[in-house]
Amino acid sequence: MRFYLCLFLSLTLFYVKAQKNEFQSLVLDNLLVDNANAVIRLDATRIEIANPKNLKHIHKRVVTILNKKGSSHSDLHVYYDDKINIRNLGAIVYDKFGNEIKKFKNGDFKDIAAVSSFSLYEDSRIKYLNYIPTEYPYTIEFNYETTTANSAWIPFWRPLNGYQISTEKSTYDIVYDSSVGVIKKEKFFNGYNIKDQSKEGNLSYVAENLKAVVSEELSPDFRDLSPVLMVAPKNFYYEGYTGETGNWESLGKWLYDNLLTGRNDLSEETKREVRNLVLGIDDPIEKARKIYTYVQENTRYISVQVGIGGIRPIAASEVDRVKYGDCKGLTNYTKALLEAVGVQSNYTEVYATSSKQINMDKDFASLLGQANHVILNIPIENKGSVWLECTSQTMPFGFLGDFTDNRDVFVITPEGGKIIRTPKYSALENSQATQAELSVFGDRSIEVSAKIVSKGIQYNNKFHIEKEEKRVQDKYYKNRWDYVGDIEIKDMKFENDREKLNFTESVSFKAVNFSSHAGDRILLTPNVLNRNTYTPNRYRNRKLPLQIERGFIDTDEYEINLPKGYTVDFIPENVSLENIFGRYTVKIERVTNVKLKYMRMFEVSEGSYPKEEYENYRNFIREVSKNDNAKIVLIKE
Repeated sequence: MRFYLCLFLSLTLFYVKAQKNEFQSLVLDNLLVDNANAVIRLDATRIEIANPKNLKHIHKRVVTILNKKGSSHSDLHVYYDDKINIRNLGAIVYDKFGNEIKKFKNGDFKDIAAVSSFSLYEDSRIKYLNYIPTEYPYTIEFNYETTTANSAWIPFWRPLNGYQISTEKSTYDIVYDSSVGVIKKEKFFNGYNIKDQSKEGNLSYVAENLKAVVSEELSPDFRDLSPVLMVAPKNFYYEGYTGETGNWESLGKWLYDNLLTGRNDLSEETKREVRNLVLGIDDPIEKARKIYTYVQENTRYISVQVGIGGIRPIAASEVDRVKYGDCKGLTNYTKALLEAVGVQSNYTEVYATSSKQINMDKDFASLLGQANHVILNIPIENKGSVWLECTSQTMPFGFLGDFTDNRDVFVITPEGGKIIRTPKYSALENSQATQAELSVFGDRSIEVSAKIVSKGIQYNNKFHIEKEEKRVQDKYYKNRWDYVGDIEIKDMKFENDREKLNFTESVSFKAVNFSSHAGDRILLTPNVLNRNTYTPNRYRNRKLPLQIERGFIDTDEYEINLPKGYTVDFIPENVSLENIFGRYTVKIERVTNVKLKYMRMFEVSEGSYPKEEYENYRNFIREVSKNDNAKIVLIKE
């Protein structure tokens, strides 16, 4: 009996030792599990900078994936190139009890080009692991070390990684020599359990038990709410050049002198070709317009993240030879072509995203970490600036759209760098004007002929329709007006005025089962083409501020021909709403006994508001939706 007891205890002890007790997901604190799809158990970053030419990055990340939605947070990849060496790459997967399921070594990671099939970027690579779980929750431990002689960029510390993910513990340590030094800036630390344990030569922070933040509709970007430690070296080395971070002006000067100068070479043949394009043109804007069209017609864009393939753009002569490039290469190429015809322009770094307007920090200069894209700035004397998106083959000249509008960007000039704001498209500029004739019939059908003119960001959202296949266009309108009923598109015509930035849609269609009958009466909703069917989500206890990123204004004017043998029985009263969020008016007039006129205006203002205003905004949109869906009643004569 004693023998079997000893054997049982030995086996139990062995089983316990085989477990990683700290990685058991069953014992996670409810504080961390609530509202979370994943929990960062440990995110440990250690950076050692012995001198400006020696940077070592040691990273360990342990994350418990609670459900399928959390799978993207496993984050099992690392970038490298011929200047970055990877060591000790590996991963271990544990089940919910902390038992090891599988172990992966360096050879188990896939090694692929960061940009496949493009020879200019063949040295930029990714090692990644695509682990497919068999059950949830599970925990994955990911480790790697990298070494490089380039010390220009130190990754920022973000102890919270996004919405619906909590952090049990995150540490960040930079051990640096006095010949390097570091500068830092803390943002949004208030309210979080974060401790600064730094001392001379060792920047050290630790964060523990950070709850998951729930994503809420119409809230600011997560980066504008969550804690971040921005860090940069005072002195650095990059690709044969030494530099000082200093401020944006000095950093811009360093970038221009060391990484941009000498990259604008073009063949004499290309110079002659573009100079012939602008013969007889003196206006720099018109010269730039010609060059921009030339770039769009003769090159194509490949997507490469800023930092992949280096910070320095590919030489203009190389882009000219292969006829493709990333944002860095195409922007530099356009800059070189403009220079060949006597137009000065500036290479500009920006954080580009359509969903939010993310600014470069005016008070904290860093070589990387704040931008993900490059555009071109053309300063025009006494006229401000013209901005060019050099990666698009369809974007109109001088139009940025929602990808890079209204944000602080880093403009690099021969004299140095400066922070400038890109153009903002106001509510009045983001307009849609609709004029239409509607004919209602007694068999419940309707025929519509509409002309819709869009400008600003509304232009940006629609001008691509012109280039789509007819079946795609047909599907687009059926989805856009899906509340109307069974639509049969009769005709579609488009006019894209790229200079005035007007996009005109001329569309006619017929819909059956549009109206409803009740005895001798017909009930119909006059707002056929621009009905608001959206209501923001309701939150009993809203946590985040309200942010309306961009304003707009819609105007609608319809003539409504009534069916034969029917007259108006009821018309909704005129509506006029106005508050801090915008304006809304609706008016219906009797033109004749057989014709009505429907007039609508809906304007929303961009802005940031405290969370307490969210319910007021929601109520405003609900009122708009209610009145957009109001019905006219016709009665048989």
